[in-house]
Amino acid sequence: MSIELPPNLRAAPPVVASARLSAAVHNGGRLQALDAEGLVAGAPEPIFDRFARLAARVADAPTALVTVVTDERQYFTGLCGIPQPWADARQTPLSHSFCQHVVANGAPLVIEDAREDPVLCSNPAIRDLAVIAYAGFPIYAPTGHVLGSLCAIDSTPRAWRIDHLEALADIAALVGSELERRELVRRLAIDARTDALTGMANRRAWDDELPTALRTAERLGHPLSVVLIDIDFFKSYNDVHGHPAGDSALREIGRRWRALTRDIDLLARVGGEEFALVLAGCDGPGAQMVAERLRADMPPGLTASAGVAAWTPPQTSDGLVAEADRALYRAKRDGRDRVCVGPPG
Repeated sequence: MSIELPPNLRAAPPVVASARLSAAVHNGGRLQALDAEGLVAGAPEPIFDRFARLAARVADAPTALVTVVTDERQYFTGLCGIPQPWADARQTPLSHSFCQHVVANGAPLVIEDAREDPVLCSNPAIRDLAVIAYAGFPIYAPTGHVLGSLCAIDSTPRAWRIDHLEALADIAALVGSELERRELVRRLAIDARTDALTGMANRRAWDDELPTALRTAERLGHPLSVVLIDIDFFKSYNDVHGHPAGDSALREIGRRWRALTRDIDLLARVGGEEFALVLAGCDGPGAQMVAERLRADMPPGLTASAGVAAWTPPQTSDGLVAEADRALYRAKRDGRDRVCVGPPG
């Protein structure tokens, strides 16, 4: 049976309607938020196991879990006291999940004896994992979606003490705070490698990732090409129209060019009006076609010149960039607003 909690901990009853339960668990926004956290089927992370051990200790329970619930399974991001083979698997089917009800309700679920609950009495976790008493609290993503549950479990019926439940609620909030911290770290890492004006990668990302891309191409035996692009007479454009107009043009170029390149391409702003592109799996003619598309899709009043170089083993990244730079110089020398391909003739 469920116990009555104070207002700040009051539990919603388990979801009776299976359609409603399925809709909540399969919610697309929630699944996207879960995927963004990278918690599913990954390597064990000690911090979440520590949260589980702390939950078991403060609730005086033999078992505690930090779970995340997908549309097919529940994963034990953190665990303490779970029996084998579940401990090594760190997951169960949804058929064994009490935590999916926490996700569906977005509220705590506190059960004294699951065998007496009209919904949970048929859950195979009672038999397979000895889940008799359960106290679970929602774990929230930074987006506000409920990803799973921080729960304590006992293999015998028990009346959960209010101070135990308050402590579990606090630990669930700490898990949510850890997810927020991780999201902030990710955002800062992205910001450090992203040009704020255009949304492209910045020079730091370019310098870091070009050698890596070349090593990958060498290992796999795949082609790779580099494109260097300069906006023609951009200083004059700024002088005539003003720097705010120039910034607006750069933002528009970023929007247009990002739409014309693949997610696997590295498109970077490496200088004021200088851009660079790494095209993995792309030979010289293919890279020339991409460069022509970018050149043709410029904001009104602006043109661009580009130099293309296809990697030839054992060429280094510096040598490849130098070849593209010579091709870019030829494009400018020959009248600008064009694409030239190295090696220079």
